[in-house]
Formats: sequence, C-alpha cells, structure tokens
Amino acid sequence: MGKNIFSVVLLSLLFAVSLVYDLKLAIAIILMITSVILISRSELVFICIYFFVYFVLAGFVGRMSFSLSGAQSINLLGILNIIMILFFYFKVKDFLQLETWYWNKHIIYPVILFSLYLLLTVPFSISLLTSIRGLTRLLSAFSFYLLAYFVVVKNSHVEKKIFKFITIVFVFLSVYGIIEYVTGYNIFYNRLISSKIYLGYEVIQTFSRIRTTFYHPSQYSFALLILLPLYLFYFVKKKEKKYFYGLIVLLFLINILLTFTRITWIALFIQLLLFLILFKPKKIMRFALPLGIAVILLSGQIIARATTVDGSALQRFEFLQFGLELFKAHPVFGCGLETFFELSTSRFGENIAAHGDYIRMFAETGAFGGIGSLMLLSMMIIFAIKNFKENDFAKVSFLMIMGFLIFGITDNAWGYCHIFWGLLGIYNGVIVREKIRLKTKISRGKVDVKLKDTLLPV
Repeated sequence: MGKNIFSVVLLSLLFAVSLVYDLKLAIAIILMITSVILISRSELVFICIYFFVYFVLAGFVGRMSFSLSGAQSINLLGILNIIMILFFYFKVKDFLQLETWYWNKHIIYPVILFSLYLLLTVPFSISLLTSIRGLTRLLSAFSFYLLAYFVVVKNSHVEKKIFKFITIVFVFLSVYGIIEYVTGYNIFYNRLISSKIYLGYEVIQTFSRIRTTFYHPSQYSFALLILLPLYLFYFVKKKEKKYFYGLIVLLFLINILLTFTRITWIALFIQLLLFLILFKPKKIMRFALPLGIAVILLSGQIIARATTVDGSALQRFEFLQFGLELFKAHPVFGCGLETFFELSTSRFGENIAAHGDYIRMFAETGAFGGIGSLMLLSMMIIFAIKNFKENDFAKVSFLMIMGFLIFGITDNAWGYCHIFWGLLGIYNGVIVREKIRLKTKISRGKVDVKLKDTLLPV
C-alpha cells in the first residue's frame, strides 16, 4: 500500500512539472498514474490521488484542454472526473454486498436522488455540452463522496491514513503560503501575487493574496476553511502531537488571513464561535498571542480589505439580478448546469462566475434544483446534529458544512466542491461505522449476560 501511494505521488509531482514543458509528456504521465491506480485496484490509493489532484494539480490540469466541437472542449481535470465516476461504478457491486445497516438512507439516498434530478435537467439546458460537462463535475464529486463513505465505513482506521496524507500535503502548502507572501511571488504560476482592486476603472487598493498551487486565492481559502475543523478537533482532543496540530491550526489561520478573501474570514469567525460552543476548549486561547501578532502586522491591509466596497463587491448585485432573470426565464429545470458562466458574456462582456451558490443553483437547475441542493445539505446537517453525543466527528462535519454554506453566499463553493464532498464522505463513514460498532458491542454484551444467567446453578 505504501509503495502504491509513493508511486502515485511521485508520478503526480512529475506530471505537475511536465505540464510546464510538454503536453504529450503530461498525458503520458497521467496515463501512468491511471495505470498504477487500476493495477493496484485500491480504493484508498484512488481517494488519495483524487485529493492530491484537487489540492495541488487542479489549477494546472484544468487549463490543459482538448477540443470537442466548435468552442467546446474537455480538460484533463474533466477526464479525471470521468475516471472517478467509472471507478465508483465498477465498485458499486462490492458496496451492494455490504450489510444493509451501512446503507444509511439519511446520507446516501439524498445524494443519489439529487444526482438523478441533475441528470433530468440536462436535456432542458440551453447548451447541452456545457451542462454535460457541469453534470460530470458534480457527479464526480458525489461519486467521490460515496466512494469515500463506503471505503471508510467498511474499513477500520482507514481514515487515519487519508488524513495523514492530507496533512503532509497541507503542511507543505501552508508553509509555502507564508513564503509566497513574504517573497511576493508564486513559483507555481510564475507570477507576482499582488492583486489590484478596482472601483470602476480606478485602482483603489493593492493586496498580496496567496494562492499556493490553487488557481485563485478564494479556492485556496475554501480548502483551508473546509479542513480547519478537523485540525481544531485534533488539537483539542489528541494528547499526542498536540503541538504539531496546534502549529497546523496556526498556519491555517495565518494562511486564511493572507488570502484576503472576505467571505472566508466571515465563515472562519462563525466556525470558531460554533467550535467554542461545541467543544468548549481551553487550549484555543494559546493561539491568541501569535495570531494577534499576525493580525497587528497585517491590520492595515485587513481593515482596508474588510471595509473597501470595490467594483467586485458592487458587481455581485448585478450577478444576483442576472441570476434572477435566468431563473424567471427557466423556473422549472433551469437554464442548465454551468451555463451562467457562458451566458454572462451577453450581459457583462466576458465570462464571469455567479459568485453566489444559491442564485446560481436556482438559475441553472430551476426551483427543484435550488431547493434540492439546500435540502441535501440540510439532511447532512440534521444527520450530524443527531450524532453529536455519539461521535465528535459529527461536530467536525457540522462545522465544515456551515463553512461551506457561508462561503457559498458570495462565492462558488459548488464550483470546487470535491474536497468538501470527499471529506464529508469520510466523516459520515466514521460516524456510521462507529455507531454500528457501538450497537453491536451493546447487543453482544446483552447476549453474554443472558448466557451467563442461564448457566448459573439453580
């Protein structure tokens, strides 16, 4: 298993480097990665490589595209998403053999039903190929969720191996994030990290926003926001390596500040408040001094970023209005997945993302899709709350979902949700597995007591 993971990671790093030099070499390496995965036939390896791609390589492979017809194309990231769907499809037979209690209807059926509804909306799209591409992206995210869930629920402690792998990746990224800010240069994209903030055509502020290997600072901040509850939990609950996890939390907090993504700051603040309520930790105060120093050093830029009403912020109201117009024109099935980005050219003169998940889902998938997406996440929240007392991972899951919901108010969490759904599948798998194990242990204890009573002498 260790050799398989090492091979995949090594090939992935070579693939990232090869993208800069030779497309044919990059394609050859990604085929080698696929071969390693298929030969190993290991769900764990596939989960790790899929996380790795969305942590490190998504920004690169998303730009390497192949023409399909006209202006339509598919990139290497899309190819990987198709591989994920196929991989899960081939594994379904194994999962169907699991005991019925592993098929928790509250966290599996809503995902399947919502996926079927999204499939139903595609024929009504104003751009069929665009919506098929968007459907592939979301189905791969849901396949990732289900794959991670079933792998974790049927294997004890497998989540520890996945978290260890993720930790190694993000220790590197978060350390490099600080280096990136200090140097003012991103070596992965070969560019300066300064971002100009406009009000109309006038530059009113300049910020150095880190992104590490991610395509945009907000995407990096989203990944940090989604992962943070896990390391906060480890810091307050794990007696061993507590200083190590404390350092990771501190690095995460500093990196989130340095992305200068305002909605992430708001989501982070609410996450921390909820974390204090749920876990009541005392150790959390240890971050006050180092984080306070970082805030003081960056106070000028933080205040400026938080209080500046720039063109980007004002334009979000125009996106909202445009989304409402699309919804009114296509109220039942929507205008089609991913078509907001395509249609925005007619209104804004360029392709622009919706910058708001809620209006986007209603515009692209209609009333049933918009309500369905909210119901899907609500079911996950309810499942987490019901298991607060039995498993702390339910609290971690709850905090992550809340971060996802808040981030989606002004950004595109659904646009890069694979990290979220992969982690949620792991958390829910742990919750269900431990819940079943506890019930089995209790039932066995009752049987042992009954047998003991029958064997007592009269």
